[in-house]
Amino acid sequence: MSARRLRRFATAVVLSAAAIGAPRISAAQAQVLVVTGLGGERRFTERFRSLGASLAAVMHTRYGIPDADIAWVGEDSSGADPRYRGLASREALDKLVAAFQARAVVGGQLVIIFIGHGAGADAESRLSIPGPDVTVADVQRWLAGFPRQRTAFVALASGSGDMLPILAAPGRVVITATKTSFERNESRFGEWFVRALTADVADTDKDGRVSLLEAFRYAQRETKRVYDDASKLQTEHAQLDDDGSKQNTADPPARGGQGTLARRYFLDATPVTVAGGDAAVAALYRERFELEAQVDSVRARKVRMPADAYLADLERALVALARKAREIRAVEGRP
Repeated sequence: MSARRLRRFATAVVLSAAAIGAPRISAAQAQVLVVTGLGGERRFTERFRSLGASLAAVMHTRYGIPDADIAWVGEDSSGADPRYRGLASREALDKLVAAFQARAVVGGQLVIIFIGHGAGADAESRLSIPGPDVTVADVQRWLAGFPRQRTAFVALASGSGDMLPILAAPGRVVITATKTSFERNESRFGEWFVRALTADVADTDKDGRVSLLEAFRYAQRETKRVYDDASKLQTEHAQLDDDGSKQNTADPPARGGQGTLARRYFLDATPVTVAGGDAAVAALYRERFELEAQVDSVRARKVRMPADAYLADLERALVALARKAREIRAVEGRP
């Protein structure tokens, strides 16, 4: 197959796989912890709580995660939301993370999203909560407790950028609202990131799901637009690392480098039950995701391979992915 035909074929495979849609998941495959920190001012307190409430709600209604695997803690100790677990103290967070560890399954995932203010620099980086702040060492300890799961940490906080190179690790997505700890002004990135996950605005590949990469890119664009519309100098520059290289970037290529994992990282995790609980179909989806990873792996080796060998390996991977997509469509009774 020529390089031109292979590119056309690759596009067709991607569109075919995207058309499959978004299956649902079962308990303990995906766990989400939402933390809304200290506002310091009423407007921030209200904004953080509103964003946290929106996230906690859609984790169940949109992403199908059981309530037992959703936890939201915040600035006060009371709340009417059934998923609100009370005060976001460090002790409470330790207990919630331990409870998640007890329910975690091999191959599942944990996502921690912090909304609020950050402070400190480098190893002294921290996030403001009631009582002692959450330090970057605390977050590192929490994430290390999930060695057989994928993890993601999203810091929607001012001054959070120095956390990224400390927390970055293979099999982990780390997103910060700022590039460094010096970007301490009010951050708007978090509002748009939450909107990407709660509204139908960020699904650019039209596969019925929003990945962490899609949410990151959407929030980036909208944040820039806010500053441009106001004719102001942008004072926050969100960053991402998902390959453990600690080379954070604002523009992940998502093909064989930074962004590759985030592109396939969805809040509803790898589906376990789909089509009304059909385990066979769920297995096909898992196989499809593994084949997508193989395609990305081949693309990542392109610069180290002879052109003919690269095209041959890529063709084999794409053909396998196309066959799997066709198999899923046939089982689900779709053309």
